[in-house]
Amino acid sequence: MTNPPYMTGPANDPNPHQPAGSAGPPPGPAAPSFQYRPHDPYGTFAAAQGAEQAGPVLPPAPTFGQRWGILGMEGRPKQVTWILQLLWIYLAVAVLLSLLSIAFSALMAGLFSSSVGLVVNLVSGVLVAAVVLVLIWAVAKESLGRFGFQDPRMVFYIGLGFLGLVSLCGFIGAIKVPFALVQLLAVLLVLALLFTRPVAAWLKERPGNQPKGSEQRPGDGQPVVGYQPPQWRDAAHPPAVAPPTQQPPSPPANPGWPQPPR
Repeated sequence: MTNPPYMTGPANDPNPHQPAGSAGPPPGPAAPSFQYRPHDPYGTFAAAQGAEQAGPVLPPAPTFGQRWGILGMEGRPKQVTWILQLLWIYLAVAVLLSLLSIAFSALMAGLFSSSVGLVVNLVSGVLVAAVVLVLIWAVAKESLGRFGFQDPRMVFYIGLGFLGLVSLCGFIGAIKVPFALVQLLAVLLVLALLFTRPVAAWLKERPGNQPKGSEQRPGDGQPVVGYQPPQWRDAAHPPAVAPPTQQPPSPPANPGWPQPPR
């Protein structure tokens, strides 16, 4: 008789060559156990998971509102966030005003059979929205240097000048006066925020706000300071050139010996 699987201890089979009355050898130590232990897949990574949780935690990714300036974002000055919020306000007012103008122009086109006003309001609304969206994209992505101006504020000067002119044209109609007043106030506040110190530092420190050609690089013929050409370890060294020595002048070819008389 043998031991069942995964059990320890000596076998119970008697020794057939040993007499029945004789005492056998003293029992030895028990054999090592080979019992089956089920694998715990969660216990193996418990310590590693606890160590990961104790380490540094990365900040969450910015949301849509934080990325495009509707809300504040860490690392962006609050004055820049205010500029983006003012531009969003201008865009919302411009879209609302364009919808009202298009609806009124469509009504007048049905009465007078003329669609000139409808086309003009549609084109002007799309153009104003495009300018505002370009400014929002350039500020949110910190890509004012893509326009190639040495001063990043020049982009705002051009864009805000156009938007301010559109706002002044809104004072012609009595219905557009409240909308034009909000738009003009937003333009003036953005222009005032451009000259604050945090915005000025943000324009200079962000590399995307500077033009690509602003980095000073040495020309082709100018050596780079501190640059040494690579030297191969196994390359043969060029022979040393001896300095030129001054040789005495050679005598003239015709020494001019005297000729004997004839």
